Amino acid sequence: MEPVRKIAIHELVVQRIRRAIHLGDYLPGDRLPSEREIAERLEVSRETVREAVKVLESEGYVVSRRGAAGGIAVTALGGPVARTHAQLQQNQESIVHLMDFRQANECLAARLAARLRTEEDLAQISHAIEDLKVAEDIPRFRKADARFHLAVAVASRNPYVERAIVDAREAIFLWHGNRSYELVLHTTLSGHQKIFDAIAARDPEGAAAAMDEHLSVALEEITQTLSRPIDPR
Repeated sequence: MEPVRKIAIHELVVQRIRRAIHLGDYLPGDRLPSEREIAERLEVSRETVREAVKVLESEGYVVSRRGAAGGIAVTALGGPVARTHAQLQQNQESIVHLMDFRQANECLAARLAARLRTEEDLAQISHAIEDLKVAEDIPRFRKADARFHLAVAVASRNPYVERAIVDAREAIFLWHGNRSYELVLHTTLSGHQKIFDAIAARDPEGAAAAMDEHLSVALEEITQTLSRPIDPR
């Protein structure tokens, strides 16, 4: 057994807010709920929220402004994306590990979704594809891409698979800043459409194969562009 490490409450708040940003719940420029609202939602003190915000500011995730027009706003995420880029360059094996994890879980999710999906599931997956078509920048691409994969996860009707995919989405979120937006938009749209078509046709093996192909292409794009300047738009 490993030693138990005490975690300060504000660190848990940092994790919750960072996770929400990584999953695309809040885009660059969006204002987070007020300190009071965050404190009420997470059932912590406002002082704890302030400590968490200071950490997130130091990491480059948010900026806090005072005054009537102030509040806590998400930054362009240039700092977090740059750090991610540097980390990936130093440890490219981590990319392979995470993509292996994604392929194991997301291919299973696609297979299950093709068997168990409802019309509402199809509508949610389709909406995510439409969001991707009108995405004008990397942040909106991230959000639409996450929405698609999470909708497939929900359609799998397996809470363990869904939780694994949510964790993977959080880990991979900032990687999109390391790829050409125009390139990933085209390849991602094509991949998502193939997956959707197989799920809609109730073709489990076709859905799993389409997901496997989609994630393989994503891995190639990431590894090929690590040596290029990052585009954190």
